[in-house]
Amino acid sequence: MTLQLRPYQEQVISDTRDALKIHKRVLMQGPTGMGKTAITVYMMGRAAEQGKRAYFLVHQNELLSQTSKALWRQKLEHGMIASGQAMSTLPAQVASVQTLIRRLDSYPEPAILIIDEAHRAAAKTYQAIIDHWPKALVIGLTATPQRTDGKPLDVIFQDLVIGPSIRELMDAGYLCDYEIFAPPLGIDVSGVKKSMGDYDKHDLEAAVDKPTITGDAVRHYKQHAMGKRMVTMCVTVKHAQHVADQYNAAGVPAATLEGKMTSKHREEVLRDFELGKLLVLTNVQLLVEGVDIPSIEVIQWLRPTQSLVIWMQGNGRGLRPHAGKQRLIIFDHVANNQKHGLPDDDREWGLEGKEKGKKKATPEDEVKTKQCDQCWAVFRTGPDSCPHCGSPIIATAKRELEVVDGDLEKVDKEARRLEARKEQGMARTLEDLVALGMRRGMQKAAQWAAITMASREKRKPEGKDFNAAREIHKRLQEAA
Repeated sequence: MTLQLRPYQEQVISDTRDALKIHKRVLMQGPTGMGKTAITVYMMGRAAEQGKRAYFLVHQNELLSQTSKALWRQKLEHGMIASGQAMSTLPAQVASVQTLIRRLDSYPEPAILIIDEAHRAAAKTYQAIIDHWPKALVIGLTATPQRTDGKPLDVIFQDLVIGPSIRELMDAGYLCDYEIFAPPLGIDVSGVKKSMGDYDKHDLEAAVDKPTITGDAVRHYKQHAMGKRMVTMCVTVKHAQHVADQYNAAGVPAATLEGKMTSKHREEVLRDFELGKLLVLTNVQLLVEGVDIPSIEVIQWLRPTQSLVIWMQGNGRGLRPHAGKQRLIIFDHVANNQKHGLPDDDREWGLEGKEKGKKKATPEDEVKTKQCDQCWAVFRTGPDSCPHCGSPIIATAKRELEVVDGDLEKVDKEARRLEARKEQGMARTLEDLVALGMRRGMQKAAQWAAITMASREKRKPEGKDFNAAREIHKRLQEAA
């Protein structure tokens, strides 16, 4: 093998080899961008040198092609178990799970089964393949050992090998750093049902797929990232197409990637994106797992998700270094960071079915985040000014004790005032202000919004201001 591994790749392979001396099924965890394809090629090459059969299981056609090309670059002959591919007797095989499950009796038992995106391995299809070849050693690869539906992975894997952290790879230059911004869009998911551990797509589409919401997202992109190549995470194909339409209407070349596209069409779209002919790719799930496009400069979230897997894998698409890309920009319009934390937070992983939680910290080193009132940048506490725009960070006053009707109640009055000012400052448009007034329960939300907007522009409100605010108020009431 001529493949040159990075030091951490050598270490994780060594740790996995040691684990396989005790257990037959081991899960290897490493962040997106760790180089799991290189690790796979090395392991399959070593198996071939020893005369052993090794099958690599994937669930996407893009991953079939990507892995096959990597194997050929290392001059490792192999077959492909996929629709339209001729059967091969070679010991190394790259297999589509959907095709392999129908041809299990046509192939001899391998010595090693390597499963990509192995957080999917608790599904019945994978279990059937593993059960069919009980003597095979099983190695799973994943960035996030957790399933959206909460199923545990210890029904498949007996041990977990932890690779390097995202921050370690960033500091070593193997991943680029990032900036995250959370501009508000006023999406209300309180009434959205949940299904299989995440939001119900039909309900979520109704909450998110609105011209005003998409229009704000387009405006934020044009203001803060115009000209950069961006992937936008959407709820459904219909939503993704609507978002692409609004970008095109705003003069930003955009296209939608979806599963029913032909391979040729998809390759043309990705090539145009690489060349900068397209600046925005909208998609639902295709660019969350597996696809390797280092030229992605911006990730935009218009899809709220309960899934840490989707949040981590989606951001990971943009963390690969690329010429001219200093850092990834993340637009989190739907507050996913508040639920799942920052992309490079330390996490403790297990096989029990859910993330154990962020690594426990003492009060002295507990990590918290702040958001800039001016540019919406999200960052860890510590700096006296925003790392992005330089605006000063106003310290929150210490809590005071206040006696109310004989009861002792902690009231952080200054924090409440600061929070109210921050919320109002983030409402940039007249519609934002009307919506804020409605959320606050103001009886005259439209009037307050018109006066506030006029005062920002250092003028007195006019009749047209009140009329415009009333029209917005009426429309928002009807849409609620």
